[in-house]
Amino acid sequence: MYLYTAQEMRDLDRYAIETIGVPGAVLMENAGQAVTRQLLKRHPGLGRATVLAGTGNNGGDGYVIARLLASAGWHVRLWQLGPTAKMSAETRLFRDVCLRSQPHPLQWEQERLPDLVDDLRRSDWVIDAMLGTGVRGQPREPLQTVIAAVNRETRGRILAVDLPSGVETDTGAVPGKAVQADWTVTLAGPKWGHYLQPGAEHCGELTVADIGIPAVAHQTHPPTARLNGIDEWGEYLHPRSPWSHKGTHGHMMVVGGSRGMLGAAALASMAAYRTGVGMVTVAVPEGQETAMASQVTEPLVWGWPDRGDGGFADSLPLGWDERKNRFRAVAVGPGLGRVSNVTWLKPLLELGCPVVLDADGLNLLAREPAILRQVASTVVLTPHPGEMARLAACTVSEVEANRPGVARDWAREYGVTVVLKGSHTIIAAADGSCVVEGNVAPALAKAGSGDVLTGILGAWLARGIPPFAAAALSVHLHSRAGRLAVVDTPDSVVATDVVRAIGPALHQLIQLRSRA
Repeated sequence: MYLYTAQEMRDLDRYAIETIGVPGAVLMENAGQAVTRQLLKRHPGLGRATVLAGTGNNGGDGYVIARLLASAGWHVRLWQLGPTAKMSAETRLFRDVCLRSQPHPLQWEQERLPDLVDDLRRSDWVIDAMLGTGVRGQPREPLQTVIAAVNRETRGRILAVDLPSGVETDTGAVPGKAVQADWTVTLAGPKWGHYLQPGAEHCGELTVADIGIPAVAHQTHPPTARLNGIDEWGEYLHPRSPWSHKGTHGHMMVVGGSRGMLGAAALASMAAYRTGVGMVTVAVPEGQETAMASQVTEPLVWGWPDRGDGGFADSLPLGWDERKNRFRAVAVGPGLGRVSNVTWLKPLLELGCPVVLDADGLNLLAREPAILRQVASTVVLTPHPGEMARLAACTVSEVEANRPGVARDWAREYGVTVVLKGSHTIIAAADGSCVVEGNVAPALAKAGSGDVLTGILGAWLARGIPPFAAAALSVHLHSRAGRLAVVDTPDSVVATDVVRAIGPALHQLIQLRSRA
């Protein structure tokens, strides 16, 4: 599913209207009908609604919704927020229809605030059709006052049309007040603001409604980003062949597990096995082999030079030249600890197989990112915002304010795939491709979850899936496993629970693929 910016949505609308010939009023009527159908499906009986209509096209959708709810027998209070002279032609058209039928618009004036508050308190649903997409900056008065009243006084539920008023479409920024919706019905396709903080927290549940824009318009004007889903990786999901063997499914190496951090490497290796890789070797500092083998029995354990304190020395192990070509993917970072010399990474990045850098592997890379331009391996980075800030030499706030831009810029500049983790993880490729994970899994907000993701990703790479598809599939599988791991409450889930849930989650995805 496509993910739109405000400009991409305007271009789509314009193409549908000007090139294909779908009248703007028809799209507005379709939008209002689509939202009303969703609401009546959720609230099938009669109800009370307050509709807040602005002067733009979002307001026009609101007038259609108010008319249709009134026709369905609802008690509707319709508030006009702004002068008629500022309305688009289509919005004025549907406002005039309400004037000649029901419900009659109530013109907002400051002295009528008590009447609005009374309506908000009495309503089962408050419909936010004030701003929608395309608005930047702090809402102007009277909308700031009205938004504050909606959030403070509503006793029922709040439905936002397209995007909660006050949330910026492209960034998710909330520079002033913003409606705190329980439910957002977005039109034609999801927008970036639904998945970027803090705006995402204002959306509540999200539903995408078709408004009749012809498919050729979407195909002719595709946006630059998509929601993560089966279209990105479904072709690589198949039931395990009965004729396969361990070599068929790849050999992966995890480099990590310094003293005191063995658990991270153990989690990554077990996640890889649960994802279906054929074999895992865990490289740990010499002296940690027995402790690692006591945690996990399936992987091979390989001792690397120890610097004397249970951490990795700057040199490579004996037998490196003999064994280095056995691996089809390498993950560097889970429990790696501090390594003093960034050149230690170069042999790992020159193996020619895909390499995942996570955790301390990323912190090591941050000392000299240009090393990526000197290697032949395909590289996938899996930073959280703090690690991304170190890589990009900026602040965490700057990363969070422009998550898609930071991930895309870094991917393009260094020719890598970036998995910028978060509630809605962003996967960016060197060619500008970008997908966003639309599902959230609160249980994953706990230490060890990132190590599990690294293991899943390394497994798919070792099994031969291309890096961008492997990253998107891994993020989706990880999220699904995080949700399936919840038995009672997300608070009680630990990383090993997520590892155990990989199998059921993978089974679900294979079943979905078989029905697609």
